[in-house]
Amino acid sequence: MLDKIRNVEQVFKQLDKETEKFGNWSNLKCLTNCNLCCMKKGLEANVLEFLPLAYYLVKNNLHEAALDLLETNPEHCINLAKSQIPGHTAGCSNYEHRGMICRLFGFSGIKDKNSKLAVYTCSHMKNEYPQEFKSAMERINSGMEIPMVTDFYYQIYFIDTHMANDYNPINVSIRKAIEKVAYYLANKPEEQQTIDPIIQTEKKD
Repeated sequence: MLDKIRNVEQVFKQLDKETEKFGNWSNLKCLTNCNLCCMKKGLEANVLEFLPLAYYLVKNNLHEAALDLLETNPEHCINLAKSQIPGHTAGCSNYEHRGMICRLFGFSGIKDKNSKLAVYTCSHMKNEYPQEFKSAMERINSGMEIPMVTDFYYQIYFIDTHMANDYNPINVSIRKAIEKVAYYLANKPEEQQTIDPIIQTEKKD
């Protein structure tokens, strides 16, 4: 389990580098304090992409509160901040541990119905930065690199095919991830609990 979490985190780390690079090249950026993508109803995600979030919650004894909140059947992702915290961008309250769907949206590529590359983003960004969006569309179809949605989903697919194929409404996937991580940590041998590979990795970075 810990290896799977670490591997997902490594994919996220590479993805974040590539989306940041594309954002810098294209001059596209999210609208200030925008959280409309988080507000979209019917968002789905797989269980695997929320293992890092689940690990963070369980290790910090925040998972019971998260599970209690999930029992209320919230309309939106439980990580969506209910109000803006002064000095912080509105949106995700667990931004560092957000899922892959959240990391990809806005700054990655997909193929449209005509098999041409398109930026996987929202109408608000397109309308706010029309020239930048038009230029980005032209440049990615002329060779400018853009992280592809399918490439990164393939990467995590091979980490655990079952969890990567387990798609649900986003809160259901978060709950399943929490349950899997909590069960693992509660039942792994005592001698393994003294060494945490993920925490060690973080200290070395």
